[in-house]
Order: sequence, then structure tokens, then C-alpha cells
Amino acid sequence: MGRITVRPPQCPSEREEDMDSQTVIDKQLIRDLQNYYSYSIDSGEYDNLDNVFLPNAIADYGAAGFLDNLDDIKETIRGALEPLTVAQHVNGNEWAEIDGDAAAAGCYFQVHMYREGVPGGEHFEMGGRYDDELVRTVDGWRFAKRTITLLWSDGNPNVRWVR
Repeated sequence: MGRITVRPPQCPSEREEDMDSQTVIDKQLIRDLQNYYSYSIDSGEYDNLDNVFLPNAIADYGAAGFLDNLDDIKETIRGALEPLTVAQHVNGNEWAEIDGDAAAAGCYFQVHMYREGVPGGEHFEMGGRYDDELVRTVDGWRFAKRTITLLWSDGNPNVRWVR
């Protein structure tokens, strides 16, 4: 894969004066939402995504599809993960830039996938980055758009991609 250029989050020391208590709270709420997404899809609780995405959210999942509503997002995730014996998404290096009731955020992820009985090996893992556009609603922060950029993979891709 070629080198990918990413707009890095702002250096914390460059925005110290903007770090009021609401910004700190918002950043934590967005981090919690990112983690709740991962927990929900790994545990098969796809209806939890109603509390993660806007109904008209966009998801650009690369090879897995470009989706423009919550029902399609849930169905695509279900179709990708239900054939697996287990999946585990791990997020890290989260960032968020808050602008009133909108935010640009993201995090790196690593996902381990295991499916019993797959010829060639039962494990596959991928790493990449989520880039998120969020909106604050009366019910809290929600993803308006989530983009996945895969950066690497290892193992047997048939675990994930062959049904």
C-alpha cells in the first residue's frame, strides 16, 4: 500500500486556551460513542447503532460499501460480522475537534476476526482509521458520516471476505 497523508489533529499545546470544561466533556462523549460502536457490533447488538448514527448517516466502508442510511449500515455490518465466530474491534489514538454542535473526530482501529473451519487459517486482522463527522442532537453526539480507511491487514482474508 502507498503512504497515506492524514490531516493530523491539532497539537494540544496550540489549543490550550480553547479547552474549556464543555470541550473536555464533548471529547470524552465522542470517545465513548466510538467505543460504544465497537462494543455494539462485536456483541451483535446492532440495534444499539440507532443511538450511534443519525437516521440518514453516511458510511463509507471502502470495499464493504458506501451506505446512505442507518438501516443499510446496520445490515451491512450484520452481514459482515455474523458469519464470524468472533470479532474484536480495538480503538486507540482518538481525536476530536469540536465546533459548536458539529465535530470532526476519528481514531485508529485494529480488528481481530476469527472464523472456525476456514481453509488456510481461521484468523484475519486489519488495521486502519475511522474518520468521523458528528452532530450534537438532543440525545447526544451522533455520527453523520463515518469513513473507514484500511491501512494494513494480515492473516487469511477468506475469514472476512469469503462466505
